[in-house]
Amino acid sequence: MIEKYIDNGAEKNNYNGPGWQLYCDSLIRLCPNIAIAYQHKAIPYIKYGDYARAFPLEDKAVELAPKQWTAYRGFLKCIFTKDYEGAIIDFQKAQLLTPNNYEMDHTYFFYEGLCNLELGDYSKAEENFKKDIFLQSCGAAQKQNDVHFNTLLYAGILYYEMNENDKAKEYLLKCLAIYKELPDANYYLALVYKRENNIELKNKYLLIAKQSKSNGYSLSEDNIFYAYYPHQVTLYEIGKELQK
Repeated sequence: MIEKYIDNGAEKNNYNGPGWQLYCDSLIRLCPNIAIAYQHKAIPYIKYGDYARAFPLEDKAVELAPKQWTAYRGFLKCIFTKDYEGAIIDFQKAQLLTPNNYEMDHTYFFYEGLCNLELGDYSKAEENFKKDIFLQSCGAAQKQNDVHFNTLLYAGILYYEMNENDKAKEYLLKCLAIYKELPDANYYLALVYKRENNIELKNKYLLIAKQSKSNGYSLSEDNIFYAYYPHQVTLYEIGKELQK
């Protein structure tokens, strides 16, 4: 039934059109205990920002298949609705259900780190990002190059917020060694150099950030078109900083 109504039904239609909901509703009527039907029915509402209609459906999906959808709901809370406390609860539950797993290309600890960063609980965020890096690198120093550049970005932002300039530079430079055009990493590195009164390097990295942003470079996350990620910078913010 999933193959008929989801794989070869809803997903053969644009989620903006009526066909998507028709297939999801048909599956729910025929078999109301299939979690993916509720999760798929919620997708258009998530994309439109209609969270009041989306989350009862997401909750139903989690109720029916917690191992499959708890972390996904946590991701939505973290990135889309900015319900950081709720996201942390979901990711901690997911860690018990499916330990050390990934959601949308990142570990559960990565998202917990984002949440704690935004909540200002820096010690917990630091612990989260360390666990995230450990899992990605399998605890091996020689595999540090396998760590996702956005993990390194947010670790750098965390240390910038903690006023630990040397660590902030270390992680941001590691990030740029993987993805040199990432506007956000260049921007926050510029802020570190600004704090150190190194105006030359501040302006250098701000100009790179501006050029990269203008050329369409971004965090390279799949949902970047629908929601702003924590601490994500805009071209306006880069321009204002260049004027200072």
